[in-house]
Amino acid sequence: MNNKFGEKFKEIRKQKGISLDTASRDITSKSSLYYWEKGQANMSFEKVIAMLDRMRIKPSEFVTDSLSDNLDFKEISFAYYHDNDQRLRELATVYLKSSQQNPYDRTQLLRAAIACNLLKADTEINLFTPRDLSRLEELLSEIKNWYYEDLFNFGNTLFLLPGKRVFGLAHTLLVKYQKNDNDYQWQHAAVATLITAAFSLLYTDFYYAQKLYSKLKALKLSDNFAYEKIRLKFLDEVFLFIRTKDDSRIKGSFFPILDYLNFPQLKLSIQNTFSQLKQLYNS
Repeated sequence: MNNKFGEKFKEIRKQKGISLDTASRDITSKSSLYYWEKGQANMSFEKVIAMLDRMRIKPSEFVTDSLSDNLDFKEISFAYYHDNDQRLRELATVYLKSSQQNPYDRTQLLRAAIACNLLKADTEINLFTPRDLSRLEELLSEIKNWYYEDLFNFGNTLFLLPGKRVFGLAHTLLVKYQKNDNDYQWQHAAVATLITAAFSLLYTDFYYAQKLYSKLKALKLSDNFAYEKIRLKFLDEVFLFIRTKDDSRIKGSFFPILDYLNFPQLKLSIQNTFSQLKQLYNS
C-alpha cells in the first residue's frame, strides 16, 4: 500500500495506544512499519489489512479517511453538501490549475478530478478539459486489483467519465467481485460503488445505464446487504418510472417503506435523486 497511508496509520495507532511492536508482531518487521509510517517505504496491502484488523479498524474507513485527508476531500464535500457551488467551483479551479502545472502528480489529478466531478454533478458545469480526462482515464485504466483506494477514486469521478468507460470499469469490478468471496467489507464497498456507477449513468448515458443495471440485477445478494438491496430496489423503481412515466408506486409504496424502516436520511437522499431523474426524463 502506498506510503501516503502510513502517516494516517501512525495517527490511529497512537490514538489507540498501540506500540510499533504490538502492531507489527507476526505481520511485518517493526522497522518496516516504522519506515512506512514515516513515508519512506511501502507496505503490502495484505499486511496493512492484517494490522488494521488487529486494531479493530475497518479497512474501508481507514482508506476513506486517509484519502479524505490527502485529497482535501472533506473541504470539497463540505462545499458540495452545503450547496456552496461558488466555493466548490473555486476549489475545482485551483486544484485543476495545480494539477495541470504538475501533470505527473497523481494525487493532484485525483483531487482536481473529485472537485470537478462534484461540481459537474451539482451544476452540470464541466471544467475538466479533454487532456485532463485523458490523464484520468489513463490512471483509472491501471486498476487491476480494485483495492479500497481504487473504489474510492472510481466512485468519486464517475460524472467526468464517458458512459462506455464507466461501464467498462464497472464490468472489471464485477468480475473481481464475483471472484472475491472472503472479504465481506470489501464486497459491501464494491457493490455500493457499482450501484453508484449505475445511478451516475442514468444522468449521462442511458444505454450503458441499462447494460450495467441488467448485470446488477443478476447479483445474488444475501440479507447482509440490506442497505445495498434497498438502493437496488430504488433502481428498479426508477427504471419502471422511466418506462411508464408513472410515479404512483414509488410514492405510494417505496417511500413509505423507508419511513417504516426508519431510514430518514436515506429517504431524503433517494427523494432528491428521484426528483432530479424525474425532471431529466420528463423533459
